[in-house]
Amino acid sequence: MEIINDSYFTSGEPEKPSLVLIHGLASNKFTWNAIIEILKNDYYLIAVDLPGHGSNSTYKTDFSYSSMVDYLFKLQNHLDISFQYIAGHSYGASVATMTALDERFEIKKLALLDGGIVPLKSVPEMNDDNYMIKLAPPDFTGRKFESISEFIDKNLSIKSNPYSKQIRHAILSNFDHSKKPKLVPFLERRNHLKIVDYLWNYNPRFNLSKIKISTLALMACKFDTIDERSSHRCQFASVISDENHLINITWILNTPHDLQLYAPKLVSRKLISHFQS
Repeated sequence: MEIINDSYFTSGEPEKPSLVLIHGLASNKFTWNAIIEILKNDYYLIAVDLPGHGSNSTYKTDFSYSSMVDYLFKLQNHLDISFQYIAGHSYGASVATMTALDERFEIKKLALLDGGIVPLKSVPEMNDDNYMIKLAPPDFTGRKFESISEFIDKNLSIKSNPYSKQIRHAILSNFDHSKKPKLVPFLERRNHLKIVDYLWNYNPRFNLSKIKISTLALMACKFDTIDERSSHRCQFASVISDENHLINITWILNTPHDLQLYAPKLVSRKLISHFQS
């Protein structure tokens, strides 16, 4: 299939170093809006809707990692540029890693935002028998579109956040507005579960051992200290950084998983320092 123009957007001057931004599972390109506002003067930014997501929901693929990397290579050719830097969040971090390992690209540096480090198989409460249940998407059958706005207001602490508009926009962009009043996510449930299967079998330690470029891994922790609640994540992060000294693990405390949304200034500073060092 051809690249759909609405499936990505760019910001900044094409003469600047290029930075491609990869969202997480069941997310979309607008999750990077706050980061882009900060970085647009220094980089040529490309925010992507991965196949099956957002404006790219109709793109036909088997959802394997190789198909995601193939899509990014097709996008690179479509834009007629060379991706220099790449950053991925959550599931997007593993996609970014596999892209950096692909010889068709000439990625100079890699950034992983709270993803691509800890194997899902290490999570204590999950195993081969229940991971599909644990990682299944919510059932939106019968839900009204307006209910997601109510959920955001009731459950997410964003009203006092200076980036609340960007957070709301990113969340609402996970759903097909043309299907109102029904609440229909862009990523179909069956496709979500296909990606979950690939994620479950993804081996961060093996893939990151092959990385030969400087890599920044930002690990989010919603508490003010790293304690036993993050012990298994600490363990795997330490092993990976010990085995490959090109990988720098940095913890971001008091920040939820979507750190690019909730701490964009801090994350941007870390990215700039990493890419320009």
